[in-house]
Amino acid sequence: MIQQQTDIYIKACMKTWLICESCIHAEVTSTMPRVDLVRECRECAQSCFGVVCKLISQRDDLGDLILNCLLHCRQCYEECEKYAEEEYDIQYCGNVCVVCAETLKDIMVFQLN
Repeated sequence: MIQQQTDIYIKACMKTWLICESCIHAEVTSTMPRVDLVRECRECAQSCFGVVCKLISQRDDLGDLILNCLLHCRQCYEECEKYAEEEYDIQYCGNVCVVCAETLKDIMVFQLN
């Protein structure tokens, strides 16, 4: 995979990781944290970070990491959508997750070829 393409995936996953971590922090420190939201954001953040680590180390054996990350991003998006009208930060988190998932579709196609 060429470096320019890899950078796009790294940036998408890094942004998602950071936004999900921010969302987790905001939820955990709130008076009534939403457990499902924290769980989905945590799984999304962890899977995105795993992809970033593999891509930075320039490993080609991404295995199921990409698929798992894509699925966790979609699940996080679905959970964020439940609260999107109430809180802009959560809506933003969901939007970042869906962009990451769409970006990762490209790398899956690249891997299959």
